[in-house]
Amino acid sequence: MICLLLIFLSISQSSLAIQDIENPKIKWQFKTHGAIRGTAVVSGNNIYFGSSDGYIYALNKLNGNQIWKYKTNGAIVSSPEISNASLYISSRDNRLYSINIEDGSLNWTFEMQEILSDNHSGWKYFMASPVVVNDNVLIGSGDGNLYAINVKDGHINWKFKTNGRIRATPLVFNNTIYQPSNDGYVYVLNLYGELLWKFETLGATYNPKDYPFDRSSIIAKPLIKDNSLIIASRDGNTYSIDLKTREIKWKFAYGNTWAMSTNISDETVFVGWSTNNMVCALDLNTGEKKWEFKTGAHNFPKALLSNTSVYITSSDGKIYRMKKFTGEKKWEYNIGTEIYSSPVYDNNTIFFGCDNGYSYAIEEKIKAHKAVYHPINSKMNLMQPNASKKIAPYLEKKGFKHIKSEEDLNKFIVNRLNDKAPSVIVFPYLIIPKNVIGDSPEKGLIRQYLDDGGKVIWMGDIPNYFEKNESGKQIRSSITASKLLDVEYENPGERGNYFSKTTQEGQNLGLPLWIKTTSVSVNKDQVIPLAFDEFNRVSIWMKKYNSRVGSGFISSRTWSWNLEIQDYDLNLIHQLATYGLE
Repeated sequence: MICLLLIFLSISQSSLAIQDIENPKIKWQFKTHGAIRGTAVVSGNNIYFGSSDGYIYALNKLNGNQIWKYKTNGAIVSSPEISNASLYISSRDNRLYSINIEDGSLNWTFEMQEILSDNHSGWKYFMASPVVVNDNVLIGSGDGNLYAINVKDGHINWKFKTNGRIRATPLVFNNTIYQPSNDGYVYVLNLYGELLWKFETLGATYNPKDYPFDRSSIIAKPLIKDNSLIIASRDGNTYSIDLKTREIKWKFAYGNTWAMSTNISDETVFVGWSTNNMVCALDLNTGEKKWEFKTGAHNFPKALLSNTSVYITSSDGKIYRMKKFTGEKKWEYNIGTEIYSSPVYDNNTIFFGCDNGYSYAIEEKIKAHKAVYHPINSKMNLMQPNASKKIAPYLEKKGFKHIKSEEDLNKFIVNRLNDKAPSVIVFPYLIIPKNVIGDSPEKGLIRQYLDDGGKVIWMGDIPNYFEKNESGKQIRSSITASKLLDVEYENPGERGNYFSKTTQEGQNLGLPLWIKTTSVSVNKDQVIPLAFDEFNRVSIWMKKYNSRVGSGFISSRTWSWNLEIQDYDLNLIHQLATYGLE
């Protein structure tokens, strides 16, 4: 009964509860240091996944902030399973881990036996993921065994031996386990690990020496619908097995290319294929092809299904949305790097990981207002030059509105306070006008804008540091800026250009691991450091005033004083400005 309930909930979330995304944009991204090929799991307010850098990550699903991470001794290319207060995941170090989801502490580990030698060539991208059933964690191993591990202490309750590595996740349905193996068989067991029967695919009859690539392995988790067992195999076939007769109802193939993933909805089986670059829809009862769609590369991940749409992540670096009943493309969104993790949905957001090491959250795009403030014919006499006169024209070509007067800046901010729309203002100019900063900077218009979820990109120096007072005397003071931003500036005269190492938060925003910076440092406890320089001073930073993703004050300058800005620096400014907005 519990198993049936879990299956129903899984089907409901994967199809019926999904609100389609019409115009996608990146909500947030999180940087790891390895490819993310396992599929994430969302539970409560968090999202959990593993990376090839060996870490298991727990993030806040709304903003991508890290909650905790745990280091294993191998790459992680499987998906986590969460039950009660524990997370279970396998690693290429040949261990199964049980982790406390509250704080990321280790409960226990289970070490599997030596991995079997394998004559199947290449493309060993994935490992089996664990499944919790009652008091057992089921995990398939490269040693050929399906293990049932006690959830409390990590001890073996039983194991079942196959003749090949196990890299597919088991399906549990009606108190029965369906476990594929790379020997080409699907083994059907009871919950005590006793064999009931097994199904032989064509791949089980092939000699690996006769083929230059794998023709036997089964990587995909089986599925069951309407008394049909659906199996996708590297022998090139998608099978439908009648569970009553245990005979093949139908099979479908595109020649030798692998069948890599399946999902089921509306009496239709959706299959992702390998080198033919296809995704197709098959009739669940007959195996007849309803439609096919060709991407730019192989399609290993499992499709995400809504009432009317199919979402596919592809190794061509794109996520696609197609019409569910015709295969017609609705849109494609280019991430720009291979994608092998399947998309998952929660709270109007689609999550997936990529080979560039980023975990992405995609949401519906809301029109954002982008502006760059660089006044023309200003009467202010600055001791220091503007950050660069190239920034405004560059951003203007990128669709930013060039605000050229104090009055228009004031108007832009007032409009955003009224319409609450997401927005950003880039300041290549070092002075915030008096009518915007106000007599009390902590209560002025620009601070109201930040408090309300606005975004400001500042070019590294102290706002209004070189401003003149009413008598025309030059002021060198950080008091106005400190009141405005609630930060304490350190060593205002230091503006050298140093190498800096970015933090996790900086890398999430797209900054490289190492970067040259020119800035005035601030108290690190009052901001979110995005980079530290050679002297361990904060050199790029962000201050949040609102929980809206993509909002806040970011201070960053990556080129030296008295040197001209380069295209690389301009691109970084644009990247920081548009993060969370488009």
